[in-house]
Amino acid sequence: MFFYGGLCPPFFEYKEAVMPDILLNVILAGVLACMSHEGGHWLTALAFGRRLRFRFEWGRLFGVPLIPRGVWFMPDIARWKQKVVAAAGFGAEFACAGSAAALGWLWLLLAASVHLLAYPFYAGDATDFKWI
Repeated sequence: MFFYGGLCPPFFEYKEAVMPDILLNVILAGVLACMSHEGGHWLTALAFGRRLRFRFEWGRLFGVPLIPRGVWFMPDIARWKQKVVAAAGFGAEFACAGSAAALGWLWLLLAASVHLLAYPFYAGDATDFKWI
């Protein structure tokens, strides 16, 4: 960008270089958090010999449908197994986030933390916490 005789103020260069990276990291962290969370439920149920079927639903945050989510029904298995399947979502999400943080990428840890804090406000009746 040329500005004032070919010179570009430093804040323009910073803004151009960093903003796309931040947006890309936020989107990637959101997708990975979702996939690892739902994948944790799915793999755990599969380990117990059951398959989960997911359906898409919009979670309502403060009455507004903002949060895309995968909703599934708890299989008919022993109560302790249901607790493990329910806890596996956030367990897998934070395991992946911890691995990413150990490699120096903190965005997934931030996304997982925000997800855990916001979850009670948008999950409604299809919450993992009712099984734990």
